[in-house]
Amino acid sequence: MRETLSDKVYRAIKDDINNFRLNPDEFIVEREMAERYGVSKAPVREALHRLCREGRLISYPRKGYLIVSLNEMEFYQTQQLRLINEGFAVRILVREAGPEDIKILRAMADKSDCVSNTEFHCKMAELTGNKFLRDIVANLLDISTRTLNLKNRLNGSNLKTYHLEIVDAIEARDEEKALKFLEMDLKLGNSSFGK
Repeated sequence: MRETLSDKVYRAIKDDINNFRLNPDEFIVEREMAERYGVSKAPVREALHRLCREGRLISYPRKGYLIVSLNEMEFYQTQQLRLINEGFAVRILVREAGPEDIKILRAMADKSDCVSNTEFHCKMAELTGNKFLRDIVANLLDISTRTLNLKNRLNGSNLKTYHLEIVDAIEARDEEKALKFLEMDLKLGNSSFGK
């Protein structure tokens, strides 16, 4: 399926929101976004409406759009759902991951930024072979990316993960340990909110 211009603008706006290139206290205006991305207002309008449907923006007629941020409880709830779904992935991987799967995960596990974090967790879900699980995990990560980026910015450091420990436990077929490190990894996202 070919990506439309609206899809490209949607991804660009979402990336700018997640990485604080758009100010959450200022209205996002169609005309300015069209100029910013070098496109007409139609694909921008479609992208902004899509972001509103997803709950990322709020539309204010004749003014523009404002960015919606997750509050602490909403972020915690995304982490809870991630633990349930990624816990399912870890259980499958402990039983079924082959040497090539472990090699792929280990290569991804050493990086410590939000993009690498998303890729690692999505890859775990993908390696289960469950075609729906990756989409669920990716969606939950997508919802919480801006908040994770904000936490890292406020803490002045890269994202500290337990990815290598999770991979080691999967390779050792130690489900309990893998789940413990997954929980520790996700709990990091719940600490020091707004500090």
